Amino acid sequence: MSNTNKRFSNPIIKDEIEILYESDEKLVFRTYLHADGGQSGLHYHTKITEKFKVIDGELTVSINKTKIVLKPNEEAVINPSDVHQFVNTSNAAVVFEVEITPSLQIKKALQIFYGLAKDVKVYNNGLPKNIFYMAIGLHMMDAYIPNVPRSMQRLGITTLALIGEAFGLKKKLLLRYCS
Repeated sequence: MSNTNKRFSNPIIKDEIEILYESDEKLVFRTYLHADGGQSGLHYHTKITEKFKVIDGELTVSINKTKIVLKPNEEAVINPSDVHQFVNTSNAAVVFEVEITPSLQIKKALQIFYGLAKDVKVYNNGLPKNIFYMAIGLHMMDAYIPNVPRSMQRLGITTLALIGEAFGLKKKLLLRYCS
């Protein structure tokens, strides 16, 4: 596996990810998050569990309307359907590990979204400007936003992802950002 495949960064979120371990069951990566970096919006997944463990610095994690500040050696678990977001509100970088089970296609989706961000093909919130690219990535991540019925989102995301796949867009994204 190439170094590019193990480390990648996102100028929108202001982070860099280093893959530490990956299998079908689990994905573990270290995140280096700059001051004032982090996810722009709340979201949830229906099939994965995430565990954040801080190595250095302080990480603010919102889970189901509760904000917690994690310090070194502290961790938080995000279960399926937990609405969550992480940010760095401090003036210093934070380093933390993320463990995702099962891994699904999370790594590839992150590589796609991070690659599109580097290529300036995303909005300020980090989501791709191309609606098919967005749907493909969200489908791969099993990611949804709160306050919009999941059934509506699932229908729209799945339909657009399948159309994008039929036109070869998923293959194009995988070749460009994941090989």
